[in-house]
Amino acid sequence: MTPATEGSSMRPPREIVPTRDIAAPRALLFRLWTEPEHLMRWWGPQNMTAPFVSVDLREGGAWRHCILTPEGREYWSHGRYLEIVPPERLVFTFAWENLDGKSGHSMQVTVEFQELGEKTRLIFRKVELPDDTELRLQTGGWEQALDKYVAYAEATSREG
Repeated sequence: MTPATEGSSMRPPREIVPTRDIAAPRALLFRLWTEPEHLMRWWGPQNMTAPFVSVDLREGGAWRHCILTPEGREYWSHGRYLEIVPPERLVFTFAWENLDGKSGHSMQVTVEFQELGEKTRLIFRKVELPDDTELRLQTGGWEQALDKYVAYAEATSREG
């Protein structure tokens, strides 16, 4: 073992990287990620709603969202925008809040929008997940949220 690897795990960082090819223009898809009236329509897993969404869309600006379970349990998350390149890329931090409103483990999200002719490829990358349980839960939650996002995006694109 070399000094550089001694005492450290060779395990790759925990991350999720789902992608979607969406029948909608990337400028619209970017807006659906950054405008509260749209985020409220799709943010969160399939059985949840987003009753509160706050966005200060500027580098260094804060965001804060709440997702609500059918049983009435709230899950709050927040972060800061690190990079905003319309309509190509959005990078922000993400942390869950505990019941006292204090920030949990900070993660980073990158959302890229790549033109594919009449479609757009969305690449979602969330890194620095704290443990395997969070990796499993967030993988399932984001897969569902992105499915809602695709359905909403394609319907919104068709409506013009």
